[in-house]
Amino acid sequence: MRKLCPVSCAAVVIALGLASSANADALYFEKAAVKTTSEATCVRFASDVARNQSFRNTHKSAAEVAGEKDGAYVAIACVGRGQQPAIAVVMAVAPRFDQAKQVGSFVAGRMKLITCMDSPC
Repeated sequence: MRKLCPVSCAAVVIALGLASSANADALYFEKAAVKTTSEATCVRFASDVARNQSFRNTHKSAAEVAGEKDGAYVAIACVGRGQQPAIAVVMAVAPRFDQAKQVGSFVAGRMKLITCMDSPC
């Protein structure tokens, strides 16, 4: 079983650690089933969302895609589940919870919409 937390949780911990103590940031996360069973394809979807939504300061690895969107730091990690749809875990950190939730929910919605046109996905 592949563990999700070492890479994606580290990104969130770093993002929270960079926040000043006078400006406590809020974390919002949402999981989204995507239209592929492949974890690697899910990460490609995350790259597409980051590019299409003009994320700034984008960082990519085999496990996640992260960057800044509308004042929030967003990390998207994917978890494959065999023959079931892969899950994208979208985490957003922003100065206010409503801002983190708005951006995180929007990005999760975009992840749910992507469809792979090539086989296999």
